[in-house]
Amino acid sequence: MCRTSAGFTQEAAAELLAISPRTLSDYENDRAKVPDDIVDAMSNHYKSPLLAWWHLRNTSVLGKYLPDVVMPQTHGDMIAQLSIAEWRLRQVVDDIQRIMENGKVEEHEKPDFKKAMEFVRQINSKLLSVIVYAEGVE
Repeated sequence: MCRTSAGFTQEAAAELLAISPRTLSDYENDRAKVPDDIVDAMSNHYKSPLLAWWHLRNTSVLGKYLPDVVMPQTHGDMIAQLSIAEWRLRQVVDDIQRIMENGKVEEHEKPDFKKAMEFVRQINSKLLSVIVYAEGVE
């Protein structure tokens, strides 16, 4: 999908990637595992950084540590995600400061701390989504 969206035929993309069209076909049809260096080249040539994220998220055992990415569809979506992240961050900073003012998380504060950390993960996801989207704009 990324290749066709970038306007490349399989033959042209294979040449850019220094692989055979047959190898590219095998990669695209899940008949062969795509090496990381080829995914990196695809991401660059296709101008699709989300492809590299998807590859890591879905092929590496470490992918589970990557935040979710919800790709903005428009510049307005990007601004909305930034605004939501900023609004949540203000709330979370206040909550964490209150919880941590004595230097530790008390037992009765643990549910609030857990909720604050979930918001931090959501903020991280939104910011990463904006960064990935912006890579395609630059």
